[in-house]
Amino acid sequence: MTRKVVNVSVIIPDASPVLTLARVDRIDLLGSFAAPIKIVDQVLFEITKPQNDPDRKVAFALERLHNHIEIVETTVGLGFQTKRARNPQESGSNLGEIAVDEYAASLARTKGPSFVPLVLFEDPDVLELRIARLKNVHLLNTAGWLLTLHREGLLPEALDLIEQINSTRRTPMTPFEKVGLTKKVRSTWLRRSFTS
Repeated sequence: MTRKVVNVSVIIPDASPVLTLARVDRIDLLGSFAAPIKIVDQVLFEITKPQNDPDRKVAFALERLHNHIEIVETTVGLGFQTKRARNPQESGSNLGEIAVDEYAASLARTKGPSFVPLVLFEDPDVLELRIARLKNVHLLNTAGWLLTLHREGLLPEALDLIEQINSTRRTPMTPFEKVGLTKKVRSTWLRRSFTS
């Protein structure tokens, strides 16, 4: 049986992939996806909080990609914003994971069989989250993503970038990708016209 190829909606479930790209000054690579990138509101807060983005370079880089990025509002994120308005010292620690779980529950209830969520991640503990266990989910880590861009001739410097990224990690990332498959659908994320 021939599977229909469908694009994905990219979901970034925690701050790690974006902050890693920021460290190697390549947030622009998020534009290589042929699909919109969804970041939950509370995860965006974690990405851009002063400890992670003191000079606002990450926030500005994400703003430049506004056509590719959609911020997903959650009740967790809205509640946190209300608390922060009353107390700017409110930390919000661990709320990103809860907000992503809320979004995953929403996706599980509302999306049909032709929708394939792609979870872009770095740390293996993300695989334990509900978002990574959605039916037919496409899983891709940063190293796997960059390596595919390299293999396709779209990012010649990818191996150097992976080496740079791994030099800052306690445990090096090994490339990982699990395509979302059903009897009728195979997911894809690559936009062949991407230029860095």
